[in-house]
Amino acid sequence: MNLLQLLLGTLTTNDSVNSVSKKTGVNSKTTSKLLMMAIPLLISYMTKNASKKTGAQSLLSALGQHTSTATVQEQVAKADEDDGAKIIAHILGQDQGTVLSNLANQTGLTSNQVNSVLSNIAPALLNSLGTATNTAAKKKKPAATTTASSGINLADGIDLSDIMGLLGGTQSTANTATNLLGSLLGVPTTTTTSNKKKKTDNSLDLTSMLGTLLTGTTNTQTSTQASDGTELLSLLTSLMG
Repeated sequence: MNLLQLLLGTLTTNDSVNSVSKKTGVNSKTTSKLLMMAIPLLISYMTKNASKKTGAQSLLSALGQHTSTATVQEQVAKADEDDGAKIIAHILGQDQGTVLSNLANQTGLTSNQVNSVLSNIAPALLNSLGTATNTAAKKKKPAATTTASSGINLADGIDLSDIMGLLGGTQSTANTATNLLGSLLGVPTTTTTSNKKKKTDNSLDLTSMLGTLLTGTTNTQTSTQASDGTELLSLLTSLMG
């Protein structure tokens, strides 16, 4: 399962985005742009935190407290922003100020507006992650029928995780996702062959980072797993087993 694509698909639907927009006063287009940038960063930070057993147990405990089956739209409407703010603060830790500032620079929002959007989506993010973790844990059972090339579990029928796994396993789909991301961010998707890297102020190279997160184009298997959420799911499901 490509966790990143699954969460993006769940949390950035028109209904989800419009619900966040209505709650925070940030227009839908900017909200969508912000979520497309922020969700991969949050997954990356959660993976880093969960790399330590205490961090993984803490996250697993938080997931146990967020088990809503309501739609994301309904979850956002009922979200406690103060509780969400605590979730975001815990995920980002000491980097929170820098991350919020950089996201604000990229979207034209203030840091407070960025924090408000992320705080309102945070409970739904944990609910979605918890659902994915439970699904992954169930799929660890033996005697499963898989496809030879992708390892997708078909013994229980084709479900959302199988579809996302198939999508995540094709380079053409990854390229499409990267191009879509580029259009959403309003930046070109082509890269240069120069060894020199362009740097603008102190902001994160979010476009490059997100392209890597979606395509899994990294130098090592470990970093690929970390970027698409595979490692995070593995860490959490290992504790559930």
